[in-house]
Amino acid sequence: MPLASHSARARGLAGLIVMCVPSPHGCDDLLPGCAHAIRTFREILDRHLRSRPDDYLASFRFLLATEQQYHWSAVLGDFSDDFYRVACPHCAVDVTIAIGAYGRYSAIRDWHLGDVDRRELRPADPAALSGVGRRMHETAVRDGQGSLADGIAHLFGHAECPHCASVFNVAEECTSANRPVM
Repeated sequence: MPLASHSARARGLAGLIVMCVPSPHGCDDLLPGCAHAIRTFREILDRHLRSRPDDYLASFRFLLATEQQYHWSAVLGDFSDDFYRVACPHCAVDVTIAIGAYGRYSAIRDWHLGDVDRRELRPADPAALSGVGRRMHETAVRDGQGSLADGIAHLFGHAECPHCASVFNVAEECTSANRPVM
């Protein structure tokens, strides 16, 4: 791990290894023996993020993996033009969640028409966030990553289904749709 504190390539390689742990290739049994190394790597990443590096998003995702937030480390984007596909928990229709330069909305995606029947997302109040959402938001704010923090507030907020008009928590449905098979 000392190499990871001074080398972007070493951080990247270690981060990718940690991100790939929850997979069907049988590496899960390696984790208990690496707990100290992962904890040390987490501390290195946290210090690195405070320096506002060029590789902020990748390092942020690696940090999430060290906290066993594998689904977030795999799907989180930079919110410049991110789309998350989820199923409405009430009517099961496919809903596209857009968080980026084109807006922050839920919609039904049509092959020919694009995103139709858009509904604005309702961002979470940062003070009301808990768990991983709170940790992600606080880290982004601490490190001056305003657009990442804003995207996280929307990701952990609520969406309205354009089909049945029910309101659901975006993060819960995104987690359900993207949780890796263990």
